[in-house]
Amino acid sequence: MKVIGVLLSLLTILFAGLAAANTIEIDEQFTSEKINSIYYSFAPTSIATAQQSDLKQWQTLTNKPLNLGIEQRPVWIQFTIKNTLNTRVTPILSIDNPLLNEVQVYHLLDKRRSSSININAPPLLPQQQIKNEPLLVKLTLPAHSNTTVIVKVSNSSGLRVPLTLWQADALFTYKSKLNLLYGLLIGFVFSLAISCLILYAFSRKQYFAYTGAITLMLSILLYFICGFSFIHTRSAGTVQLMIPMLVMLITVLFLPLQQQVCQPKTVTWFKVQKIIIAIYALLIAFIWLFPTLVVTLFCLITTPIVLGYYVVTTLLCIRQNPSEPQKALLLALCSFLAAIVYFIITVSGLYIFTNSRVAFVFICSLSCAFSLGYAVMKLFILQRDEQVTTQQTLIAKSAAQDALLHERLSLQESVRQELETQVDERTFELQVTLRELEEKNRELEQLNMEDPLTGIKNRRFFDKKLVMELRRSRREQTPLSVIMLDIDKFKVINDTYGHLTGDQVIRTAADTIKKQLQRPLDEVARYGGEEFVVLLPNTQNDGAIAIAEKIRHAIATNNVHVAGTTISFTISAGVYTSVAEDINNPEIFTERADKALYFAKQHGRNQVINFPIPQSQSRSV
Repeated sequence: MKVIGVLLSLLTILFAGLAAANTIEIDEQFTSEKINSIYYSFAPTSIATAQQSDLKQWQTLTNKPLNLGIEQRPVWIQFTIKNTLNTRVTPILSIDNPLLNEVQVYHLLDKRRSSSININAPPLLPQQQIKNEPLLVKLTLPAHSNTTVIVKVSNSSGLRVPLTLWQADALFTYKSKLNLLYGLLIGFVFSLAISCLILYAFSRKQYFAYTGAITLMLSILLYFICGFSFIHTRSAGTVQLMIPMLVMLITVLFLPLQQQVCQPKTVTWFKVQKIIIAIYALLIAFIWLFPTLVVTLFCLITTPIVLGYYVVTTLLCIRQNPSEPQKALLLALCSFLAAIVYFIITVSGLYIFTNSRVAFVFICSLSCAFSLGYAVMKLFILQRDEQVTTQQTLIAKSAAQDALLHERLSLQESVRQELETQVDERTFELQVTLRELEEKNRELEQLNMEDPLTGIKNRRFFDKKLVMELRRSRREQTPLSVIMLDIDKFKVINDTYGHLTGDQVIRTAADTIKKQLQRPLDEVARYGGEEFVVLLPNTQNDGAIAIAEKIRHAIATNNVHVAGTTISFTISAGVYTSVAEDINNPEIFTERADKALYFAKQHGRNQVINFPIPQSQSRSV
């Protein structure tokens, strides 16, 4: 593999001078674009040396994502983004490989560093700008600007860095649909595993237990590959270790399942197979102590060999005594082997592996799970039919036992019907559970829109609601008013009475503001800290000022009683009203209302200021 990597690197260097990385342009029709035209280099040791180095010395990659195989050196990636719009935009850079140990993103504007983000494994989210299973970074691009992005990527088990630039709404829409689909497929494989384990509990057939264990680990493997595990796992290295370990454990479990399904006769091939699997299992027990790269290479080298041996021995069994369960097992082995071959091609750098191309792995995994389920169910039915046939033969031989055998068959039939009924009931319970999970997910989504301290809406809800109301205002040509409010001298309250009392003041302010809003469409949200924002659709400026004064007066006359202490406080407000013209720039409403609020805070507090601020008012104050 190292030889292949070196040859690919030499070919890349030879053709690097013939192509140049294209600039990514953002225009009105921009939704997303894969960044397949980049410069990359292993030479820089810091961002300063990366900026100072000549791009002619960098290697050029065009028309395909970056896949350097099992390369362990840190790689520096550079590309340019051009904003052709008249407004500032905030696209999202998606690094579609969650299995990276460290990613550093530097955003340069006019050769000066505008921002830098350091992502040390996806679960460590305090520095990551957006929480998601891939690595996401929000970039701020001024109007009519050319900006450069430099990315440093380090990983212990190979470098595969597919990059995509997204418009935020398009990304979230795409990821919501994709995650829902993959989640349902993983849930289906998981439910199949649970069903097999339930069947084992009732039938005590070991092949149900082996199938349940294989499909269960297969669903966990898909869960890790999709990146969902980073919600819980605190290290990308842990996931990089778990994936090959799960693959090898699944491979080992195929042996007892094959023994149950094929029931091979004692021949040399199967004796050798047992010895190979015993050694393989012993190595697995200690291989996890080695570095992740060693574990991955061991898995990718040995697993296809073991699976190939499984395929050969299964073919021998089919040749001797063909049956549908054996053919279904062969299909499952081939499907799993195809997925492993795909991983080998990906890790070796011959093909890029991204979440958008994980469909092939899902197809192979679903084919494997379906085939295993069909194999054991068909085997169960054949064994049951064989038992029935044996009983019927006994009935034909002894007429005296007809009544007894008939009673036994009726009893077996009733047991079978009861088993099928129980399976149907369990399946129905699983469906009900899935519906309950969907309802819980909707409840969690609703909780994500609320501020846990005050019970009112949070800033995330306000940002979405503001965009909706801007569209309505422009469509219906009605005024939209925004009131920004801030508790006066809140730091003094916190320093004097403590943070618990400060929290009670914030809750009291939120409840008072909410009581002053009479219309269902009026919304109040906590904007941050002690700052609140009120959204008033179809409201004239005079009405907005009146509501702001009403809120200010209500808070000024309302005291907070905490632990025998009475606290009085005031609030300042800034008001802005306008008919929306540019729905792509919702920040203009909050910025202007905030300017009025800032004026109120700087000139006496406990007052309402309307934007724009007249010069006469400024001089009088």
